[in-house]
Amino acid sequence: MNIFYQLIGFGALIAMGLSYWQNDKCTILLWQVVANLIFAIHYTLLHACSGALCSFFQIVVLLLFLLQEKFNWSKLVTAIPIVAVFLLIAVVTYETPVTVLPIVASLAALLPFFQTRRRVIQMAGIASGLSWLVYVIVVRSYSGMVTESVLTIITAASLLKKETRKP
Repeated sequence: MNIFYQLIGFGALIAMGLSYWQNDKCTILLWQVVANLIFAIHYTLLHACSGALCSFFQIVVLLLFLLQEKFNWSKLVTAIPIVAVFLLIAVVTYETPVTVLPIVASLAALLPFFQTRRRVIQMAGIASGLSWLVYVIVVRSYSGMVTESVLTIITAASLLKKETRKP
């Protein structure tokens, strides 16, 4: 069965990859919702509860930020209940410090919604990616390992490339 669970995770990886190739925001959002749903199923099958709940809730987060833009809600007002739910997930799913890492990653991933500075967004992406990477190694999500390794390396390389150009 574990091979089947891993294949489901690679399906999520494909859906996430497809989201990066889309041109309009709605299609990007749709593919990311699909990817998060598949990752949530994948983590559930691996008995990785905090990862599963974060992935399920990430769908709600994506939709909330889309609504926030549409209705021009305050970003802070949108973020407060999101942070509260992630903290609740941390409390409910806590088993070891590792089970908190998806929550740390998810909270770090919120920074781009409040920042315009590219470097801060990249650093948040690296922090999020490394937190997820440690978690997926522990829960043995091979698709998660591939996803987070690639994204973290690409983000770190873009950050380093930017820094080397400065005198």
